Amino acid sequence: MTQNHPDHVGTYVVGTTPHFYAVRRAELNRSGVQVARWLRSFDFPLGSYILTISVQEELPHFAPFEFGVQALGLFGTNADDSPYDAGRVESIGRQFDPVAICGVSQAILEGLKMFGLDAQSIFKGRIVWARPDAYDAIAAMDGVEARKVCLVGPTLALECKHGGLHIEGREWDVEADQGELVISSRLERTEPLHKCATGIKAKCVDTPCPCGSADPTIELTP
Repeated sequence: MTQNHPDHVGTYVVGTTPHFYAVRRAELNRSGVQVARWLRSFDFPLGSYILTISVQEELPHFAPFEFGVQALGLFGTNADDSPYDAGRVESIGRQFDPVAICGVSQAILEGLKMFGLDAQSIFKGRIVWARPDAYDAIAAMDGVEARKVCLVGPTLALECKHGGLHIEGREWDVEADQGELVISSRLERTEPLHKCATGIKAKCVDTPCPCGSADPTIELTP
């Protein structure tokens, strides 16, 4: 008998509407194996730290990322996606010297400014996966290797070293419907989805990614 009781309940947002989404830990770990393959393209030194910036409700999105970090023998640390936790982002950067930071948002940039901290100095020399609302600002910073990260329904799109913005393809079927990404679950899940609207404007890219991933690649559009 299949056990369908969830281990966690998070949310995903379509437009401005939040939707609860239930997951089991096994589902998150499955996706984490694929995320580890994307992370491997960066060749991070064993034992390096990576900072994840998120909120509890985004666990379905970022738990696979954190699993991938651990699977590669790296150490993960966390901060909340809130302007009030921006000081913690600076402190972690200073104390743990993370090679990468994932999930930087406009709220974090505003928080750093509020605390009188210089974002470029904090992020310099690091790979920074920025959310869409912060990507342009991060990409304009000298010495910062900007990469994209985007919440797509209840999953995550993450840019590899070679510029491919990937979605975990073993778990999800991804297609563009009139310019909006829709996703369907492919494997057994606590809460299966079929052609779930995401609110994300993007197109699917057919060109193979140099990182070797067979996962779907998307390109965000205005």
